[in-house]
Amino acid sequence: MTTETILDLISQGEGITIEFKECKNEVASEVYPTVCSFSNRFGGHIFMGVKDDGEIIGVNPKCVKDMRKNFSNILNNPQKIYPTLYLSAEEFD
Repeated sequence: MTTETILDLISQGEGITIEFKECKNEVASEVYPTVCSFSNRFGGHIFMGVKDDGEIIGVNPKCVKDMRKNFSNILNNPQKIYPTLYLSAEEFD
């Protein structure tokens, strides 16, 4: 996905397949119900580091590695999410 595509999706605002989460220093708990919702419908894009109004605030670069690891661990833990999911997480500057 290109930066241009991301900015275009963010400019559309939240909707049935687009959700914004601030998540500056960690993956917030409210991300997981969105993951489940998207997986039960048409899929979608969750943008972390974006406020509900579409303002891009970013994610703390020092936290990205742990956020990716924790997100992946929960999605691949059948005691947390069943069936486990395969999602692609991408980072953009």
